[in-house]
Amino acid sequence: MTSSTNNLRIIIIDDNPEIHKDFIKILATDQSSVEVLNDLEKALFAQEDIKPAQLILPHFEIDTVSQGQEGVEYIKKALKEGKPYALAFVDVRMPPGWDGIETIKHIWELDRDMQIVICTAYSDYSWEETIDELGVSDNLLILKKPFDNVSVRQLACALTKKWQLMQESREHTESLEKHIQERTDSLQKSLSLTRATLESSTDGILVVDSADKVIDFNKNFVTLWKISSSIMDLKDNKIIVEYVSEQLQDPKEFLANIQKIKSHPEEKKFDVLKFVDGRVFERYSQPHKVNGKTVGRVWSFRDVTKRVYLEEKLEYQATHDTLTDLPNRALLSDRINQAIAAAKRDHTFVGVLFFDLDRFKLINDSLSHEAGDELLKSFAKRIKESIREGDTLSRIGGDEFVMVLPNLHKEEEAMSIANKVLLLMQSPFLIAKRKVIVTASIGISLYPKDGKNSDELLKNADLAMYRSKESGSNQFQFYTDDLNKQSLEYLEKETELRQAITKNELFLCYQPQVKLTTGEIVAVEALIRWQHPKKGLLLPMDFIPLAEETGLIIPIGEWVLRTACLQNKAWQDSGFPPIRVAVNLANQQLKQPDLVAMIRNVLQETGLDPQYLEIELTENVLINNIEVINRIHELKEMGMQIALDDFGTGYTNINYLKQIPLNSLKLDKSIIDNIDSNRSDEVIMQAIIAMASSLNFEVLAEGVETQKQLDCLKTVNCENIQGFYFSKPLLSQDIEELLKKPDSFKTQENTYIKAV
Repeated sequence: MTSSTNNLRIIIIDDNPEIHKDFIKILATDQSSVEVLNDLEKALFAQEDIKPAQLILPHFEIDTVSQGQEGVEYIKKALKEGKPYALAFVDVRMPPGWDGIETIKHIWELDRDMQIVICTAYSDYSWEETIDELGVSDNLLILKKPFDNVSVRQLACALTKKWQLMQESREHTESLEKHIQERTDSLQKSLSLTRATLESSTDGILVVDSADKVIDFNKNFVTLWKISSSIMDLKDNKIIVEYVSEQLQDPKEFLANIQKIKSHPEEKKFDVLKFVDGRVFERYSQPHKVNGKTVGRVWSFRDVTKRVYLEEKLEYQATHDTLTDLPNRALLSDRINQAIAAAKRDHTFVGVLFFDLDRFKLINDSLSHEAGDELLKSFAKRIKESIREGDTLSRIGGDEFVMVLPNLHKEEEAMSIANKVLLLMQSPFLIAKRKVIVTASIGISLYPKDGKNSDELLKNADLAMYRSKESGSNQFQFYTDDLNKQSLEYLEKETELRQAITKNELFLCYQPQVKLTTGEIVAVEALIRWQHPKKGLLLPMDFIPLAEETGLIIPIGEWVLRTACLQNKAWQDSGFPPIRVAVNLANQQLKQPDLVAMIRNVLQETGLDPQYLEIELTENVLINNIEVINRIHELKEMGMQIALDDFGTGYTNINYLKQIPLNSLKLDKSIIDNIDSNRSDEVIMQAIIAMASSLNFEVLAEGVETQKQLDCLKTVNCENIQGFYFSKPLLSQDIEELLKKPDSFKTQENTYIKAV
């Protein structure tokens, strides 16, 4: 890897090569793609102040080794070359050599400033044993496996930034020592030169003699400490010390340190002072010597409030959820472990409540993702305000929350708190100017009977939560040893879905896609539905996730493709104008080796010309999947149309768009929701259309619901439209009625109307 003086160096010490690859994927950045994405983000989001991506995730220089001894040799070499590592991720178990603890000891013998993250999926060492082995250090964190990408990135960014700041602080201290020494020498030469030097410093400087009389000071000292001229005129350092101590959070410690310095006048001293008003100063002092003899002391004060708050902010961001401001998974594990330690000492229980909001996806799909985010924040605020002091509420992802209840004396206390949460959920939330009632499913596990550590308690509370959800939601369930019986219920659902295929319970609806300039229907999108014998009509969100988990998405996807092609060919045979039918392919379908052959067979069996079949893909399946991209090329060569669905909700690199033989981009509904009221959204739309035009892609806007949205889309020259404004998904016979009327969506005045 190319070395750079601006790079932050990280070393991965792990005996598993796959772990090496995972860290590199998570932490490595591609500079060329970063620059392209920066330009696109500015165009899409109309923001001039977007920081470059490399500032969000620094450019790390990553080395990997498999054994502790090898890692220590790398670190020795790096120190010798003057390019030290900032951070090491160290596995606990690395047979046959040193384990992680022994490796860290050797590392810190070489470089005590190096930040260490212990990575482990086991309980080889408790935190207390780790401290006994390595000593107390703020340069050490533990990361439990399996870990998520966001946690690793947050830790890497926060700890390397901390290491950077430590280096800067050391350089600053060394520079300050030199600066003060130069200033002391100048005192012997010229009082006027000393005055100029003092006033040129951004630090506050105070010089006193051995009798505690003020010899000199600069204006910054007076400004930083807000000392009146009347006090300074007294030239009495004792009065100044008494005055400034009143501004500090811990005046007794400040005065005690002053006495220690007086008892050891030859020593240099550096410490940090915290003010009542929130400011933070660094204080540095050293003996004032003339001709080798100590005649007093020089004090230097620097306001480092902004830097300290930045460090605290970085640490906070690494341990808290950005949306709700609640502790994240990393901090949650620590809180659970603290509660377990206290429970062992006090012979009490620890409760872990695992929450999942019921039908949260429906909120996202119906009201928008922004509304979903607002609901999550409102839920977090409501629950947080009601919990006991000492309890912890954490968001661990999506709509999942965890509450930690320490110091329980009986199991009923956890049940009482769970009931309280369910009661709180009965009051509606005001989301997107609507009153929305949302319920929650809660699973409860208890220490010590349901788990001895945070991982076990979380896993079992999660199982109990799923049992609660499957039992009807809006309730809580305690973890029990027989929860494995849930697998039978899961199997029953899978069986129902398999039978739905054979019993013809699945059917398709079709939603028109309209050409904006003419009002003609150019295509329809095939959308699956399930007429469940007991539950009634089910939408894809109700059963497609189960199909994907069980692999049933493969036969269901083939059924959808064959049915849609048959219907389109039937329309053409009935004399209707030929149109395309768009079919979504799931990620698992695209990864099937026989996908191309299967689609070719379907087209041959149904007799549909490939040009009238459109394949819709999602962004996430395209990333780093060469085989999928090759299959898409084969489909395009057969004559099919290729569309990228839900564009704008993922993280597709522009380079991928160039590699894939697309015909069109389908813009996600979230992009146009506010296009009629937000100028920025209109600019984003224009930028996307301009980009699509340069790549020879057509653009289709999904989710058009109002005339104003339609008018804005006409203004930005969007080509094709789909949404409830024109038509909801319809049965095949209803589509035929529309096809009989070519001008269904167009009036004589060239405006557009809804289909009846």
